Amino acid sequence: MNESESKTKSKSLKKDFIILGIIVVLGLLLLPMGNGGRSGHRIRCINNIRNVGTAHMNYASQNEGSLPISYTRDAEGNRLLSWRYSLLPMLDNAALARKIDPQQPWNSPENQQYSEIQIRVFICPDENDLPANGASFFTITGEDTLFPVGSSVKLTQVEEADGAANTLMITEAAEMNVQWLEPRDILFSDVTTKPRDMLGIGPSSHHKNGLNAFYADGHASIISKDVNPKVLRALITWNGGEEVPEGF
Repeated sequence: MNESESKTKSKSLKKDFIILGIIVVLGLLLLPMGNGGRSGHRIRCINNIRNVGTAHMNYASQNEGSLPISYTRDAEGNRLLSWRYSLLPMLDNAALARKIDPQQPWNSPENQQYSEIQIRVFICPDENDLPANGASFFTITGEDTLFPVGSSVKLTQVEEADGAANTLMITEAAEMNVQWLEPRDILFSDVTTKPRDMLGIGPSSHHKNGLNAFYADGHASIISKDVNPKVLRALITWNGGEEVPEGF
């Protein structure tokens, strides 16, 4: 093959590669958006729950290691505001926190206008029917959970007990119909079945491959919708002494 033929063939190959590249790009653009969109939602969801969980840990670092209480109460014991209010300064919403009256309930005339503001970091994008001011991420309240009613837990206590890596701090839950400032979370006593069957009740998700969760050591991961309820309950308690199997 002479030099002229070699150059011609080289140009032809480059042209073929360019055309092939264009075809590949066009093919990707024409793919259905369902799976790709859902995958993007899942990634944004786990990023959101990671930000919320990190805000908990930042709160603890500023409060002698103690996590926020699940909700504030007045002198008569009536519920006022969700733990989400306590995290607003750690989530770039300090200005909003200053506007909310911590001595009034979340749905009082003084606070209602602020509770209706959307806080995107509290929302999973896969919840299509979620109200604009709704919430997708919850604590679980009850004895030996990280959020017992009326008191707080120190992260050092968790590390010395069941271990931070094995203790669930925040869980995704779908169809809960809870506004972000509303002082209502998941009761430990309600976690009795697989997440697949707990839509509107407890840890659950519309993601195909599982629900997102954040742990007391600072990592986020996916929990199967078919996880054994006993394993899930063991993850929720920090001082139960249960063994959590690997690869649950």
